[in-house]
Order: sequence, then C-alpha cells, then structure tokens
Amino acid sequence: MQLQSSALRRNTVWALFLILSLSAYENSILNIALIVSAAWALCFLLVGVLKPRLDGAIGFFVAAAAAYFVVHVVYLFAHYGTHFPKPDKEWAEPLKLVTFLLPFFIAARLSAVPSESLLRTVWLAAAVWGLATLPYTLYQGLLLDMRAEAGTGNAIPFALMGSLFSSCALLGLNEKDRRYRWLAAAGFAAGFLCVLFSQTKSMMPVPILGLALFWLIFLRGRMPLWQLAGIGLAVMLFAGIGFYLSDSWERFRDIWAILVQDNPSAKLGNSYTERLTMWSNSFAAVLDAPFSGHGFQNRRHFIGLLGYDYNHWHNGFLTAAFDNGIPGLLLMTVLLVAPMIVALRAAKDDLYRPRLFIATILVFAYAWGGMVNQVFGHMIYDALFLWVGTIIAVSATPGANTDVEGSA
Repeated sequence: MQLQSSALRRNTVWALFLILSLSAYENSILNIALIVSAAWALCFLLVGVLKPRLDGAIGFFVAAAAAYFVVHVVYLFAHYGTHFPKPDKEWAEPLKLVTFLLPFFIAARLSAVPSESLLRTVWLAAAVWGLATLPYTLYQGLLLDMRAEAGTGNAIPFALMGSLFSSCALLGLNEKDRRYRWLAAAGFAAGFLCVLFSQTKSMMPVPILGLALFWLIFLRGRMPLWQLAGIGLAVMLFAGIGFYLSDSWERFRDIWAILVQDNPSAKLGNSYTERLTMWSNSFAAVLDAPFSGHGFQNRRHFIGLLGYDYNHWHNGFLTAAFDNGIPGLLLMTVLLVAPMIVALRAAKDDLYRPRLFIATILVFAYAWGGMVNQVFGHMIYDALFLWVGTIIAVSATPGANTDVEGSA
C-alpha cells in the first residue's frame, strides 16, 4: 500500500528545508538528520508506505555510494592488525562510513516529493542558510576575532557549506516573483560573506565561479554587456570589502611577500609547508603500494611519523589512493562525479539546467577543495554530499514520483 497523502510530501519538504537551512548551527545536524531520516524511511518501507527505488539515476548513485563503503571495508580487513593504535576497536572503524549506505533509504523518502519541489527546496534552503548563518558568522569574525565556523567546529567544512549554498541560492533569480529574486540575491551575498569570514583560501573563489556558471547556463545572450560589466564590478567590490573586513587578506600575506614583494626573508606559513610535506610523503606511500593500499584505519599512524596530528593527508585524492590504492581512488572519483553524470544524462526538460547547475557546483566545490583538504571523510562533507547527491538522483529518475498524487 502506497501512502498517497499530501502530508507525507509536505513533511518531507519542510524537513529537508530545515535540515539544509539550519545545518551550520551544529556540526552533526546533517549527519544525524541523515541517519534519523533513513531509519524513519526504513519504518515506512517495512509497513509498505514507501517502496524501494533502485531504478535509473537513483540506482546508479546508491550503487556508487555503496561501492565506496565496500572498498573501505575490504582494504581495512586486508590490513587488519597492522598499525591501528587500538586493536580492540579496529573492527568498528567502518561504522564511520555507514552513512554511505543510507541513500537507498533517503531516496525512497525523497521520492514522495515531486522533482520540481525538491530542487526548489534546495535553492530556498540555500538562500535562508546564508541569511540565518550570517549573524553567527559576524559575531565570531568581528567580535571574537576568529575564523568563522558557526556551530560546525571547523572553518573548512563551514566554508564548503557556504560556497555550495551561496551558489545554489542563485537559482532563485529565475523566479518570476521579485521577492524571491531579492531573497536569492541576499542569500548569495550572505553565504559569500560566510565563506570570506571563514578565511578558508581554497573555497573563496567558488561563489564567484558559481555566479559565472549561473550566467553561462541561464543568462548568456540575455544580458547586455553593460549590465554584465556592472554586475561583475559590483560583485568584485562586494567581495573586496568582505575580503578586507573579514581579515582574509592576512591569510595571503606570506604569499604576497614572496611573489609580489620578492622579500628574501619571507617564508611560507605552516599551512603550506605542512601540506607540501604530507603531499610528498603520501605520494611516495601510494607509489609503494599502488594497488594494495595501506587501509584507512592506519592513516593517522603514518601521518604521525611526520610529527603531525592529522587524520588525513590534506588532499582527498592522495588520501583515497593511500587508503585503498588505485581501485579506491577510482571508486571515490566515480562517486564524486556521479551527480554530474546523473544531471547530464537526465531528460532535457525544465529541470535539466537547474539540476545541472546544482550538480556542477557540488562536484566542483568538493573536487576543488579536496585538492588541499578532504573530499570525503568528515561527517559534514559526507552527509552534505549524500543529501544533495540523492536529491539530484531522485529528481532525475523518471517516474520516481508516480505514487504521489498532486504536487508539493
């Protein structure tokens, strides 16, 4: 029996909106919501209210996420009992990645909502995310004089959230209602400021590139050159003011002294030197075991030999190859680009371009930031990607909402 009720659709939309829009206020909101939502969907599946969906894009994304989980388990047991510091707890390490098995359940729940409502909820929540998070950000940046992180506990994943949500908010500029267009513009500006106040260098260009991508997909040929130049100048001026007020410019002081001022006494900060050391050592370790890997549970041991207390190599691609060899790197890459593949292969209807825009921003933000930090392996990174990726997959699967009467 399928539940044909507007209540299920309405509750799903509101839950998704609140989860995304308030996700910066606590570092586990996305992760806990993913687990709870999957458990609730399982209950609905067991009683027949929902039915499993593995057709089309949903099946592809669910399989990619599950394969990523499985490869970690295989390589963990291949290197079991080698360098993990707590042998009695080594068996439980895969539990950290169990969220990659949850899109199967989340997709069943999201399939109760029409595709148009899913994608519209994403941009609305993204715009509200910026406006709701900005006061917290300004408090931390201006009054506490710290790198803004809101309630996430880490400025880097906070910046990833800000870059993704600020860009997604731009989709509201396509709305006919002027109030929604103002909301979209305000959400973009607020989210961009959150990124700048996080002082995370790698993520700062993403909202600008998101704006350029929005123009390329939606506005190319529709905007006179003088308007394009005026908007570009206004955005750069806004970014410059935010860059200065957030003290982000200080994060580039050493690079400026070396490259521009040619100061012989200037040196790169620890942020750079530590990364360079880890990259060179992790690359050598990958070459030592290109297919056998070292097991993700042993990563901290090898990084500790360099004198650093990190749990990843500050490059998501090197980390994947170190953990699980070339097979692990390939499977991670498949999962990373899965939303883009789904969006490109979807039917070219009215939702094609909005879905492609969200997917492109999602993949680019993770790949770009992953070159100097992580791709997956942090609860915010994992949960945010799985939420948005599952939404893209469900919205691109023909007939995913055939059991739903009416519209959300």
